[in-house]
Amino acid sequence: MLVWLSSARPQYGRFILLDRDGVLNVNRPDYIKSLAELNFYRDALEALAFLERNGVGVILVSNQSGINRGLIEWEDFREIHEGVIRRVEECGGRIQAAFYCPHRPDEKCECRKPAPAMIFAACRFAGIAPAQTFFAGDSESDMKAAENAGCRGVRICRTDGEVTTGLCAPEEPNFPTLLDAVSSIYGKGI
Repeated sequence: MLVWLSSARPQYGRFILLDRDGVLNVNRPDYIKSLAELNFYRDALEALAFLERNGVGVILVSNQSGINRGLIEWEDFREIHEGVIRRVEECGGRIQAAFYCPHRPDEKCECRKPAPAMIFAACRFAGIAPAQTFFAGDSESDMKAAENAGCRGVRICRTDGEVTTGLCAPEEPNFPTLLDAVSSIYGKGI
């Protein structure tokens, strides 16, 4: 598991956990391999600014198997991560921490979603129990990871023509954008 912390201690009392690709930025079937391939959803940047204004800390929890598949160089991964942090801050948001799994599925690690290890680590950093937060993702493995960790899963099912990973189940809380999800969760309009 790869971990990045903005500070040694979290600065918020409330937190939301977010997947990265497909939630903050357009997912690519061939992986985000460079900063040039990173294309943010406008609503996601607005959602992160909304969360910052409302005192909700953001922690990323993301599978990044392109690293161990040899598709993403370490330097490119670092540049992508730093680009995410920089762009989010330029738009008024902030990311408190990021937990990444670099492993391929066949490596059978304990951190790759749907395993809950990254969510547990994120909650330990935040000083909260998993049941005290939400995990927003776009895939079935994200929802299964939320279930396995005991936190509340929220599925982002984009309806603007973007491809989602798998079908959204009607019994899950589904939202067309991250902005719709955080507005509903935190009960305030933008």
